[in-house]
Amino acid sequence: MRLLVLLLFCGVATLAQDLQKGVVIPAIQLENSQEKSYALYLPNSYDVSQTYPVVFVFDDSGKGAAAVQRFTIGASLTESIVVGPNYALSDSLNVSLKQSAVLINAIFNAYAVDQNKVILSGEGRGGLIASTSAHLSQDVYGVIAINDVFIDENLLKKSPKARFVILNNDAGESYYKLKAIDNRFSFREKLLGYYEYSSSDTWPDAGYLSAALVDLIMPMADQAQVESFYASDLAFGELLYRKRKHLEAFTFLTDLKKQYKKQIDLKDQKELLREVRANTTFKVKRIQRNEVSFDEQLLLQDFTYFIQEDIEKAYFDNLGWWNYQMEALDTKIDSTAANGQERKSALRLKSYVKGKVEENYDLYSQNNASFEQLLFLNILRTLIQPDNQEAFLNVISLSAKEGDTNAALFYLEELLRTGYSDYESLYTIEGTTAVKITEEWNQVIKAYLGKSKFYNN
Repeated sequence: MRLLVLLLFCGVATLAQDLQKGVVIPAIQLENSQEKSYALYLPNSYDVSQTYPVVFVFDDSGKGAAAVQRFTIGASLTESIVVGPNYALSDSLNVSLKQSAVLINAIFNAYAVDQNKVILSGEGRGGLIASTSAHLSQDVYGVIAINDVFIDENLLKKSPKARFVILNNDAGESYYKLKAIDNRFSFREKLLGYYEYSSSDTWPDAGYLSAALVDLIMPMADQAQVESFYASDLAFGELLYRKRKHLEAFTFLTDLKKQYKKQIDLKDQKELLREVRANTTFKVKRIQRNEVSFDEQLLLQDFTYFIQEDIEKAYFDNLGWWNYQMEALDTKIDSTAANGQERKSALRLKSYVKGKVEENYDLYSQNNASFEQLLFLNILRTLIQPDNQEAFLNVISLSAKEGDTNAALFYLEELLRTGYSDYESLYTIEGTTAVKITEEWNQVIKAYLGKSKFYNN
């Protein structure tokens, strides 16, 4: 079987028929590896004479058993195998793709997998790995991408059967990116589902993962399966409502009409939706969300424009505006105000600015940026992330090179306020040869770290 790279395995990793079904098996040793293992879920119906869809779940922290557990409701419903590696994949995308291919091919050799129903999933960076794999292999049928995804429609033409479901944390770092993909008309045929969810955890509720798996499996399901899928989705929509997640429940239940209208009598869905719509709390939350959304879009437009404009022109005079905006967002993020929509909006906007500034910093750092552009970018990074020690070190270095001793001393103290304690490195910052031997420099270091190399009396 060719999947990303051709890998041949001798023998079988384990005798699947001897493994317990319907529960998560936390660790099975990977063939030809003394250190690596994977978690496994086999559906109750598992029989080696049949074949089953398989879901590979890539968790960035390598907690395969926990990741697999999240999919068990959907796996039981769709009669799918679920596999999750108990090891983190490499930071290198190329290496991580090869690592995932090793696991995938091992599972193909060990279990009764339907190789036409291979689904890849992951959260954050795991979502990037899963979606990138779908671009590179014609063997991937579906992708469940959580909180990040890679989409290149031209590359996907080489993988015509690949379909996607996206789950988007409504306060996540990639919120606007994923929202834009949902709005991309040219991608509608491949996007079988898009869900926004609210959670203090990065992962969505198991009901969302079940719905995502159903979205991918339903085109191949018979009527009895479709009816069971609908009952499960409807129950989850009601659970969201009972848990007082009114806006999520309304959106989820509304989407069921599009999914099931040609196959199921939607009487129960309509009744529950009417109940949600008539709920006073739902009405208040919807008004709040609409008000916040209007202001958010205006500010998002400002941020999008000024980030590019200010960085390109190194517009130092606008740093005060940026500082004000970041402090205003931080106030809302730290607030315990009743309007949680404001806090989520602030989290989305702050994450967006942070991501765009870091993206520009990487770009300008590698493409002969001017001294002023680099200095501006690093100061802006400190305003967005007051604990960004790398940015403070860069500002100190650039200021010292420019001969601005006062700025170098100011940012040295700001760096130490973050808790920075690498004493030796403070005397090796590039460009600080002249300033590091001054009394002022050493007094600042001694005040925070209790010692200094010069003027120690």
